[in-house]
Amino acid sequence: MATIRDVAKRARVAPITVSRVLNNVGYISEDTRARVEAAIEELQYIPNSISRSLRFKKTNTIALIVSDITNPFWTTVTRGVEDASSEHGLSVILGNSDERQDKLESYVNLLLQRQTDGFLIVPISSDPNVVQRIKKRNVPVVVLDRPLPDVDVVRSDSEDGAFQLVSYLIGLGHRRIAILTGPTTIATSQQRIVGYQRALRNHNLDEDENLVFVGEYKLESG
Repeated sequence: MATIRDVAKRARVAPITVSRVLNNVGYISEDTRARVEAAIEELQYIPNSISRSLRFKKTNTIALIVSDITNPFWTTVTRGVEDASSEHGLSVILGNSDERQDKLESYVNLLLQRQTDGFLIVPISSDPNVVQRIKKRNVPVVVLDRPLPDVDVVRSDSEDGAFQLVSYLIGLGHRRIAILTGPTTIATSQQRIVGYQRALRNHNLDEDENLVFVGEYKLESG
């Protein structure tokens, strides 16, 4: 495997010049740059990304930790994150917490140690400790789908979505409408029930507690 010294020797420059070309710092003449780039190509030299990340404290990676990668919703989100990251020269490290707080915390601890540049996280509960741990390291973090206090969030309006869905069914003439939602410890589950109940009230329909089903965000539960 070629080293930076091999590249320098082939290009007839000092190793520090190769480093400057790789990192695009300092003045390098066009002729020198061309020789270095040609040597890199000929020797198929691959820079040591770990050494560079330690030096510049930047890894060009972001972490995406979802609650259940088998859920088609999160598969779609993952694809969108990967596409957007690729356009900006970033790599995505994917984690699957499986709706377990201990796995989420384990991922965060590991990826902080690896100097991940940013985090996208699906919270397991309303506990903000994991996010606060990331923020204390001055690492950017955004939570997805489930809101937490004092942090940027990207999510849909679960309450209004449920309200519109139930209102639509009522408009079709249905009166006994059930709702299947997730654990009540998760904000989105609570919000969907609120939207469901609001729609019933707006149409003067009584709520039947037997038609409210709380389960898990799993295929088997559904």
